Amino acid sequence: MASKMDFESLIDTPRKQAMLGISIAFMIVFPLYFQVMPSLIDDDLLASSSGGGARGGWVVTFNEVTIELSESVNLGDGDSHDSFFDVESEFFIGYVEVFVTCNDNDDPGPGFSDSVDGTSDVSGVDGEFDDQSDSGTCGGGNSGFTMGWDVTSNYTGESYQIEDVSEGDIRAEWNDGGFGRGTWALTITADISAPPGIGGFVDSNEDYDITWTAVTYEVVLEPIVDL
Repeated sequence: MASKMDFESLIDTPRKQAMLGISIAFMIVFPLYFQVMPSLIDDDLLASSSGGGARGGWVVTFNEVTIELSESVNLGDGDSHDSFFDVESEFFIGYVEVFVTCNDNDDPGPGFSDSVDGTSDVSGVDGEFDDQSDSGTCGGGNSGFTMGWDVTSNYTGESYQIEDVSEGDIRAEWNDGGFGRGTWALTITADISAPPGIGGFVDSNEDYDITWTAVTYEVVLEPIVDL
């Protein structure tokens, strides 16, 4: 009986009735608030991540690791040599180059410089790359030729700043797509030039240096913070 009278005392005036109603409503709404808000926050985060992550200003730099293979070969006139460069990397590949150099320092005079011809074979490499052919003379110091292939388009390794771009968009731009892995190949052929009659004594062969280089990298992003 006492508890009934206590309850009646809580609602015996319109003001008390209003306060009791507010208290009951608050007891119902407050727990629901904490149940609903986490899902709303997760939805907002999901919406932002679907656009490629946080957007803003970034300093973009590249940590490079170079893979290199060098070899030297002595060839006579018309002799050929096959060179192979196996590339595997967990980093992205920026570009691949091959340098062929030679130095004809044993010819008797102008007009008799040795030279070299080269033809690549990229059939063993993942991705669409074009074969190349080139040639170069060996006179006048170190000469020869260079071939190169871009694996990641427009990659130079230079740092830069960019505004209002998502992290995901930047990383997608500098993704090599898994290309460039495999075996790069090159065949060189020597062309030995010497005066008739003494060629076998003065200049019968040439030394050729072949250097393969693959520049690999990882992308480093630092947000620009306005103070």
